[in-house]
Amino acid sequence: MTTLQIDHVSRWFGNVVAVNDITMNIGPGVTGLLGPNGAGKSTLINMMGGFLAPSTGTVTLD
Repeated sequence: MTTLQIDHVSRWFGNVVAVNDITMNIGPGVTGLLGPNGAGKSTLINMMGGFLAPSTGTVTLD
């Protein structure tokens, strides 16, 4: 089974914190990200896809 592991991931742009210390494991199935505008959902998805490097922490596939 393929899993995506996100371990203490943070991302900031200058003084703006986009994602702050996220840790989770995502396995097979459907997963949704919910939150208001500016919560960091798109930034987290970009880091999971490898398009954006986290400022701290790791994103690991398998």
